[in-house]
Formats: sequence, structure tokens, C-alpha cells
Amino acid sequence: MSQSKTKTKKHQNEEISEAKFREVLAHWNFECVNLNFAANEDPNDVPYVVLDVSDKYGFEAHLFTAADMALWLPEILPSGHVVLYHPNRRLHDNTSFAEVRLKLWDTLSRYLDWITHKVRAGRTEYGVPSSSWAHCEREEDGYFEIPENEPQYIEKILKRVDGYLPDVILELNRNGFVTIESCSGLKEDHEDRKPFETYVCFDDEYYLDVSAHLFTLAEVSGWDPTFGAHGFDVLFFAHAQSEKAVKEAWDRLADMAGEFGVHLEEYRELVDPWDEYYYYQFRGKRGLFSQYYDEESQALSGFEEELDQIDSKFNNGEEEK
Repeated sequence: MSQSKTKTKKHQNEEISEAKFREVLAHWNFECVNLNFAANEDPNDVPYVVLDVSDKYGFEAHLFTAADMALWLPEILPSGHVVLYHPNRRLHDNTSFAEVRLKLWDTLSRYLDWITHKVRAGRTEYGVPSSSWAHCEREEDGYFEIPENEPQYIEKILKRVDGYLPDVILELNRNGFVTIESCSGLKEDHEDRKPFETYVCFDDEYYLDVSAHLFTLAEVSGWDPTFGAHGFDVLFFAHAQSEKAVKEAWDRLADMAGEFGVHLEEYRELVDPWDEYYYYQFRGKRGLFSQYYDEESQALSGFEEELDQIDSKFNNGEEEK
């Protein structure tokens, strides 16, 4: 490793600390209910942070998005608080638990800061969304559903889209945001009649918790997200009115989808239920943290037994391969 890279690594480790992470939370006015930084060598100590976002309408989705980009584990606790945690007893390349956890906190901090900045900027310009991901009936009923990833045939989808949209729809789909139907809302695409409202409908079960990512994508792109009328799929409606503003909205959505796609690429791979990655052993279990966390005493106990079971199952699977 070059001297410059060594200095960069050292600087990153010096930059992140419990105090620095709390500063990020305070900067965005997140209420920290509990935090276990766990920058130590105890393999059973689980880093986690519990946040109360009850005063931030719809922010549960954005915490899930930031956590998934950082490859942490998000969960909504019975109280409605959101916990982000990272249990991992698997070390590589002679690294220590403290080093690994500092890097994990640094990554989470950066994504929390980036996503929150984007969402705040979107709300400043376009307003608060009309629907909230975590408070919709669909999400409450379907929160424990684990979707299965199925191939989508983009050629078939592109045959049915309006003239302005092929590039936009292609960009959305190839970044994991699978579209079902759409309307450009442009007169040039509907010369024989008045166009429908500008919207796009997405498959909300294409991969695990894509619905949360979609709600975040909508807000940072200047669209209004909601669940469909029958309680499934996610619809975006454009705030734009003029032809020029509508085109800008579509272009902005495509650009941001490409950016999100890069940051969520590893997550989408790891939550494919057919590949049984170590990360999925935790991410695919809904309510796992809540089973061992007492919100009144703010104590996590007995989680090492769960870690033993997951490690044993995963290691046996690895041996069989």
C-alpha cells in the first residue's frame, strides 16, 4: 500500500468516533434514543443505533435506504423507532473487530449524511410527500413478506412506453427499479387526446425492501410517492406542470436512479434469497433485533445465541458447497 493510501486510511479511522457520529445525527436533528458504538474486540458486541424519527414524516424509508446502501441492517421496533445494526463475527485479512466496526460506522455516517441531505433538499424545493412508506397499510401488512427476484424482459416493457420515455424506463429498470406502467404526461406523446397525469408505477416486490428505496428515490428526484390504490406497487406522480418541467422531472428521475443503482448494487446482490449470502441470513429475518432488545431498559441480551445459530447454519452450508 502506498504512503498516501496509508495516510488516507489512518485519517478515516481518526475521523470517525462515537462523538463524530453523534455530531452527524445532531446536525440533521435526529433524536438518538440509544447507541452502542462497540469499537472493541468483543465478537459478540453488536454495534447499533436507535433513532426516533416520529417528528420526521416518512423518514423510516430513508433510514432503510441509507442502511441498505451501507450494508447495515434496519428494523422498525415495536415503538416505531428505527434501529440500524451490524452483527458480524467474520473477520478477513487479519483485521480487528475495532477496525472493521470503525469502517462500518464511517460508511453508515456517510450514507446517512448523503441521503438526509438529498431528502431535505428535495423537500425544500418540492414539499413533503403525501404518503409515508412505513405508515401505509400495505407496508404494515407486507413488512414481513420476503419477495423473490424474477427476471424482467425490458424489450417487452419498452414497447409499451410513451415516446419520450424509453431511455428513462431503461435506466430505471437496469438499476433495479422495475416499472409496470407509465405515462409521460407530454402532449407530444398524445397528439390525439389529452395525456394522463405524469406518473410511473413500479413493482414493489422485485427485491427485498425496494419499496423503501423507491420512496427515497422519489423524494430526492422531486416526485410524490404512494402505494397503489389496491395496496400494492409504488406510484410516482410528478410535481411538474409545464412540458419543460415534466421533461426535467423525467430526466432527473433517470439520473438519480442511475446514482442509486450504483450504491444499491451490492445490496441487491446480497439479498437474493437463492444465493444465501451471510448478510441475507440477517436481512431476511424480520423483527430479529426486536426479539432480543428491551426498549424500556435499552438492553440487548441473548443475541449471541442467534449469532451462533446463524454462523453454524451458514458455515455448514459453506462446507456442503
